[in-house]
Amino acid sequence: MRVTDVLDETAIVVGKSWPSLEATVRALAERLVAAGRLPQEVLEETVRGVCARERENSTAMVDIGVSIPHVRTAGVAGVACALAVDAREVYSVAFGLPISIVALVVSSAQMAELHLEFLSALSMLFQSAECRSQLKRATSPQEVWVVLRGHDGSGGRFGF
Repeated sequence: MRVTDVLDETAIVVGKSWPSLEATVRALAERLVAAGRLPQEVLEETVRGVCARERENSTAMVDIGVSIPHVRTAGVAGVACALAVDAREVYSVAFGLPISIVALVVSSAQMAELHLEFLSALSMLFQSAECRSQLKRATSPQEVWVVLRGHDGSGGRFGF
C-alpha cells in the first residue's frame, strides 16, 4: 500500500493559507468529511483532539517546513489523510516560521500500528528535499497527486 492509496485527491488543497494551526486542521478535516473519509459527527472531536495533541507535542518540523498533525479517534474507518501545500506557507509557527506542507492524518482508535506506519511513511516521503520542492511548485491538486505518486515507494506497506 502506498501513501497515495490512503490520500484522497479531493482532500488536497493547493495555494491556500490559514491564520492558525487550528484553522488549518479544521479546513483539512472538513475536506475529509466532504470526501466521505471522516463522519461529520466526529468533526469537532477530531479538530479538538488534533489541536490538543499539537499543544502537547507539535508535529511541526520547522527545519523543513512540514507538519503532520494527527489523531486516532472513534468513528473513522482505517486511516484518512488530507494535505495542504503552499509555496510560501499554509500557516506559521512560533517566531513566524512558515509551514508549507501540512498532512492531517486521522485514524481509527483501534488501528495504532497502521496509524504509526502511515505517519512514518509520510515523514519519510517529506524528508526528500526534491519531493518537498516539487510539491511547493505544484499549482493544482492533480499536480500534487502526480508528484506524490512519483515519490511514493512501491515496496511494502505504504511503499517503504
